[in-house]
Amino acid sequence: MKDASSEIFTLVNAYNSMVDELEKSAIKLAKGEREQAWREMAKQVAHEIKNPLTPMRLTVQSFQRRFDANDPKIQDKINEFSKTLIHQIDTMSSIASAFSSFAQMPTQKREELNVAEVVKHALDIFTEDYISYFPKKEEIIAELDKTQLIRIVTNLVKNATQALVEIENKKIEVSVTEDNGNVIIIVADNGKGILQEDKALVFEPKFTTKSSGMGLGLPMVKNIVEAYNGSITFTSKLNKGTSFNIVIPKK
Repeated sequence: MKDASSEIFTLVNAYNSMVDELEKSAIKLAKGEREQAWREMAKQVAHEIKNPLTPMRLTVQSFQRRFDANDPKIQDKINEFSKTLIHQIDTMSSIASAFSSFAQMPTQKREELNVAEVVKHALDIFTEDYISYFPKKEEIIAELDKTQLIRIVTNLVKNATQALVEIENKKIEVSVTEDNGNVIIIVADNGKGILQEDKALVFEPKFTTKSSGMGLGLPMVKNIVEAYNGSITFTSKLNKGTSFNIVIPKK
């Protein structure tokens, strides 16, 4: 009996040691993955910033070589030169702003607000007539950060509009309801849908200056939602559309 007790004690100690090691490994792995994610993001930022720098350099050099104060069209050329540079500077500025917004998530300032009303205000900035709003109740009270709630809605709707670029009879439906102490926000579109191989990457931060946007909207929404201990999920069918579902505790 004593031997059995000793064996159990040894097993328990071994188990505890294994759990401790697993926990340390998990923490190390999570930290490593975060660091790797930031390294990848830093590479993308550097790449996107370098893209406009090359045409800017060429533009300046070309203008420098060809500058002639007596040219009757010199004012037009200066305007064109300035316009090109300003466009490239704006591109770099948008990259910096997107990265800054993503990296430095503002502190939550919770206040009691009517979610149905705030979502309506968030949608007021969009002029597209194919965006419909369906609040299940006129008043859905929750303690949330107003700015962050608006950011969630605008990013999801912007994402939806980008999925509708080549679609006829465009449609985006936004609905808000409450259930079991949670606020539920759904943004659904009838767009092109998400490819199977891209579904796992939807919430991965990607920097791109292409027409699809900065690629940080959805990761930012995920960060905000998870800071509230909420969840964001989606369903998508090719050429049918995508629906994002946000669940956030009311308190």
